Amino acid sequence: MGSREYELYRRTSEVYAKNGIKNTTMADMASKLKISKKTLYKFVNDRPELVSNSMTWKLAHDTKIVNDIIGKNLNAVAELYEISNFYCSNLMGIHPSIYLDLEKYYPNAWNQFTEYKNIFIYNIMFSNMKKGIIEGLYRDDFDVEVIVRLYTSKVDMVFDPRIFPVEKFKFSEVYLEMVNYHLAGIVSEEGMKEIHHLTEEVVPRHENELIAEFAY
Repeated sequence: MGSREYELYRRTSEVYAKNGIKNTTMADMASKLKISKKTLYKFVNDRPELVSNSMTWKLAHDTKIVNDIIGKNLNAVAELYEISNFYCSNLMGIHPSIYLDLEKYYPNAWNQFTEYKNIFIYNIMFSNMKKGIIEGLYRDDFDVEVIVRLYTSKVDMVFDPRIFPVEKFKFSEVYLEMVNYHLAGIVSEEGMKEIHHLTEEVVPRHENELIAEFAY
């Protein structure tokens, strides 16, 4: 992907996240980007291709950020904490229709997201849990594969307005509850101490909320 395409799909991803997909026409997108429709169509043939290419950019970007976090060699709890806060920051202010739009109208982009969740997120969580067990921060009396599969299956629920109506719930808040629920079920006594330690650090309020429930 060249630099011009990279910048285009970065910007289109931001527009879709803020305004939704179904209601953002190609004319709307061109206007938001301050370019002509003719210029936009030099990059893609239609809106499904633009959505798919924007998803490709977004997932590649997120993959790099998460891999960079893993490269810091944090302990398992701190690693999961930082990764989860990154994903939470993505969800803040996101348009509530975006995931249903993808599922209903853009199968290629939806399949990309599903593959990312079922492969990348699965592998990240699996490695994190194995790491936490070795470090003694997670318990060792559960089936890692089962727990990871349960976790990844719940990701779809977070974004489903049929389960969490958008007028009552925010994606970011539901996601934080899911992560808190996950940690509560796997941490050891040493892991709980690490959670207390992280809670005491000076962090932005929205990040601190991720593990606030454990600071009792």
